[in-house]
Amino acid sequence: MTSSKSDLIGAIRAVLSGLIDPDSQKPLGNSGRIADISVREDGRATVILHTQAPPTDADTALRVQAEAVVDAVPGVASAQILMTAHSNAPMNAPMNATPNAPAPRAGERRLQKGDNIAAQDAKPPQGAAQARSGIELPGVGAVVAVASAKGGVGKSTIAVNLAVACAQLGLKTGLLDIDVYGPSAPTMLGTQSVKPEADASKKLRPVEAHGLKTMSIGYLADQDAPMVWRGPIVMSAITQMLSDVAWAPLDILFIDTPPGTGDAQLTLAQRAPLSGAIIVSTPQEVALADVRRGVAMFRKTAVPVLGVIENMAYFEDPASGARTHIFGEGGARRTAEALEAPFLGEIPLETVLREGGDVGAPAATTHPGCAKLFQALAEKILAQLAAPQGKPAPEIAFT
Repeated sequence: MTSSKSDLIGAIRAVLSGLIDPDSQKPLGNSGRIADISVREDGRATVILHTQAPPTDADTALRVQAEAVVDAVPGVASAQILMTAHSNAPMNAPMNATPNAPAPRAGERRLQKGDNIAAQDAKPPQGAAQARSGIELPGVGAVVAVASAKGGVGKSTIAVNLAVACAQLGLKTGLLDIDVYGPSAPTMLGTQSVKPEADASKKLRPVEAHGLKTMSIGYLADQDAPMVWRGPIVMSAITQMLSDVAWAPLDILFIDTPPGTGDAQLTLAQRAPLSGAIIVSTPQEVALADVRRGVAMFRKTAVPVLGVIENMAYFEDPASGARTHIFGEGGARRTAEALEAPFLGEIPLETVLREGGDVGAPAATTHPGCAKLFQALAEKILAQLAAPQGKPAPEIAFT
């Protein structure tokens, strides 16, 4: 961190210390509520404040005051205040039984070590969808999580190009990147230098790119600063990027999730109005084991699994057309069939996909073959969303 940036953070901390914590009546700097302060190279400041769940009117007033005083600090281009929502009980109770864990609700069986996560065992408990509560997104149609459970399988590339394809099909489409530890959407969309602005209601306006409305923690935090955030801060940031952004009107919102089945995924599954989830994998077994875990997690939380996409399925020689299955052949298809989940299709190993992500020009916008492939995938996902739950979508062949 440069000395000037360090000085700016010190100035922000100083003005925040001039505010009074409504709970303890101490100066905010001595109350322990300031969790983190970061400043980007362009002067955008992000402050994390601890609060209780749900936030009180006093918390909301404190947030407005904090934003005003930080925004007035010389050298700060804009201020964003995120408030972590802590509660007396964990928001995402562990699925395995513990001595202090609450008793399962009627009809619910907690996931235990050694459980069989085959499709018939991974069905959600009766009424679980109705029991899920949390964030409302008025004016937004379908909300689809794009997950991988395993890192390095190209999930973000798929999410970006699927969103672009839906926009090309005429849908009002949004993309939310909630990978707080490694946000890649700004790079893939070419929007690293763009900062979101607040509207009259203090909601952030999404950054528009390639026909999409987009939001990412990468727009708000220093590009080179590590996100050393614990689960509650991660969950609060995700909640705010959903509820404090002016998304409407949208036909579909894709959410690019971080790898794994941790706090971010559980926050979405338990609080967001998810219409379904897509699992991205490569063909090899080391990735497929995590696909099975990912499918089980979404089903346990009553989120419909719309299907599995196999990325990097093969490499096709441009001269001869011969295909080489570098990571194995058909693994994701076989796994989807075993889990009774739809198999949505294969995506080959293509240089244009990588290049497009590196330069901020998604391949679906520049390469007709990729555009056709992702539009076909998007149509199949839309068919899954429109079909009654459990009824397979029509088969689409890629050529």
